[in-house]
Amino acid sequence: MAFQKGCVRRSLHYSIVDGLFTAMMVGISETYLIPYAIALGVRAQQVALLATAPMLAATLLQVRSASVTESIGSRIKLMNVVVFFHALAWVPIIAIPYFADRPDGTHAPWTAWALLGAMTLFTAFGAFAVPAWQSLMSDYIPVKKRGAYFAWRNRLQGLVTVGVSIVAGLVLHAFGEREIAGFTVIFVFAMMCRFYAWLALSRMTEPPRHRSHDAYFSFWSFVRQIRTSNFAQFVLFVALLNFAANLSGPLIPVFLLRDLGFDYATYMVIITIAALAGFLFQGIWGKFGDLEGNVRALRITGWAIAATPLLWMVSRHPGYLFFVQILAGCVWGGFNLLVSNFILEAVTPEKRIRCFSYFNVVNSFAVFLGALAGGFLYRRLPAFQGYSYLTLFLLSCALRFLVMTFLAGRVREVRGRSRVMHVV
Repeated sequence: MAFQKGCVRRSLHYSIVDGLFTAMMVGISETYLIPYAIALGVRAQQVALLATAPMLAATLLQVRSASVTESIGSRIKLMNVVVFFHALAWVPIIAIPYFADRPDGTHAPWTAWALLGAMTLFTAFGAFAVPAWQSLMSDYIPVKKRGAYFAWRNRLQGLVTVGVSIVAGLVLHAFGEREIAGFTVIFVFAMMCRFYAWLALSRMTEPPRHRSHDAYFSFWSFVRQIRTSNFAQFVLFVALLNFAANLSGPLIPVFLLRDLGFDYATYMVIITIAALAGFLFQGIWGKFGDLEGNVRALRITGWAIAATPLLWMVSRHPGYLFFVQILAGCVWGGFNLLVSNFILEAVTPEKRIRCFSYFNVVNSFAVFLGALAGGFLYRRLPAFQGYSYLTLFLLSCALRFLVMTFLAGRVREVRGRSRVMHVV
């Protein structure tokens, strides 16, 4: 037992190191890959595709994550291989403009599709190991401490993410018109951070784990229970809320950089303050979920998420949007944390990798469809207060309220009940 506790303590230490270096990379990838696409001349509809199609492809591959993990026999081994190639996948992303740029300063017509392929490769490697990592961490952390622990961990990583994002934005601002060179600098830094994260990850130890006879169930078995399973109802609720939110969400960079004409420094502040607020308030939401139940907290954050777009109708002044983004980050940070905590409590350990994979597939498909619809509607809707994006935002708002009205109440709390949730 002492050996096992020592291994867990050591592994948690290295997982934090891995998390911090990964957070540095995420501070660049999540904030600046879409502005990178905009700098390469990608159109708004293609931006929506770039923001979501890679994740959809990655999560479709995640369906095989549990089976591959079982065939390898180790979650750690799977993670080591996949994370190494995730770091290496930065190379084609960085290289694209150096092959696509023309002497007259324009970009080749295939630039957007090359970037889509490179981002899909990058996202696929990043996502494939996530279910194994989530399963591994759930073995390390006791149930009663998960809300507080993951809130603390996310808050720490969030501060690092935001800090790196701010520095990267200042680097881009300093490069001025030589923005591609600036993107190259920050992306090379992100790649090196991921390699350091991989080194830390390789030093983690996997605790012993016994496989249950009922661990396997097919994706279609899961889908067939969508009307009767509490877990499946939860997945449907989260997926449809994300569908509504992603009608407008992926196009915010286009709205800020092209329609409103914000520079990179202003864009960086508006985007990163939401992420910072999300991480800072996760501790409060985590403790609230531990005390009152994740479902109650999910409903509170869900209603706030539904109302957030209305605040954008008041003003587009950067100072005002700064405070709007604080509120949005607060409720989205809590919602995302509580979603993960609910899955950890609702599903038995033997089914976690597969359930996380299936949840991610359904949720990412909904996100993809929402973004695809938003990209199609973006320039086709009538303008509100001078911007068609605001009309799209109002449509997103209406759909969010519909999801909360008809689906939020159908999800039941699982704490204190048997965790054999009839997932299949």
